[in-house]
Amino acid sequence: MAVYRKLAEKYPSFRERSETTDLIVEISLQPWEAFQPDGVIIFSDILTPLPAFGVPFDIEEVRGPVIQSPIRSEEGFASD
Repeated sequence: MAVYRKLAEKYPSFRERSETTDLIVEISLQPWEAFQPDGVIIFSDILTPLPAFGVPFDIEEVRGPVIQSPIRSEEGFASD
């Protein structure tokens, strides 16, 4: 949607768009305002909870999500 692309130009960080309450609401309501569907799907990202679990990540423009320290073995689950 053009209105989303315009907002994405103003807020180029996907994480900012998916983690800022006011932006989440605005993005979620864009299709409703344009088409008046029966429901609204809340805009979010599946990775949003990761920092709360101590898993930092970035979203790179071309690569997508990048987890700085991915867990690659059972030992990675061990707590200090």
